[in-house]
Amino acid sequence: MKKLLVAICIILLMACKDDALLGSDVVSQQVVANGCEGVFYPNWRTSPHLLPYPVGKSYRIGLSHCSGFPHIEGQPDQFAIDFIMDIGTLVTASRVGTIMFVEESGEDFEDVNNMVVLRDEDGYFLMYQHLTKNGALVEVGDFVDEGDPIGFSGASGLASYPHLHFVASFFGEWMPPYTSYPITFRNTSANPKSLIQGETYEALPYE
Repeated sequence: MKKLLVAICIILLMACKDDALLGSDVVSQQVVANGCEGVFYPNWRTSPHLLPYPVGKSYRIGLSHCSGFPHIEGQPDQFAIDFIMDIGTLVTASRVGTIMFVEESGEDFEDVNNMVVLRDEDGYFLMYQHLTKNGALVEVGDFVDEGDPIGFSGASGLASYPHLHFVASFFGEWMPPYTSYPITFRNTSANPKSLIQGETYEALPYE
């Protein structure tokens, strides 16, 4: 149990270091990244992933793939995506899956990083981080369909601004040092190298 708690604390700290570097302007970097160079991205038109928010909603991207520390090559969050959202914004299941972990005790702008971990049909993990206090709408063991409510975004885990930190990791690797992998989204505008820093993406109807 102690090892699990230590590992969770490491996640909380790692996921938040990027926020302190961003300040008030989350996309004011000299170079706007357009995906990671030399990386294979799955065809966005046939991607199994949906944007992690309801149809009709649009949100701007802060850090994305290879766009600034810790979203850089070789780091666990290389392929993480930050969706800029007000506290209390509904986030939804990107894929069909089972809820593996829920933490929701942390206050916004405090140490504990609230998150929900979803294991998808292929055995990979999707992590929803920086949720608001008591913001989870699911429990461990729940089965969710794509588009089902997951919880409410926030600014927990010492986030310097409200956003959803969303990252996909390989089977058995949702605890650090996990290995993230690149995903694209089928229910939005073209994203051949996933979502681009500074751009806004609307969640479109899907089948």
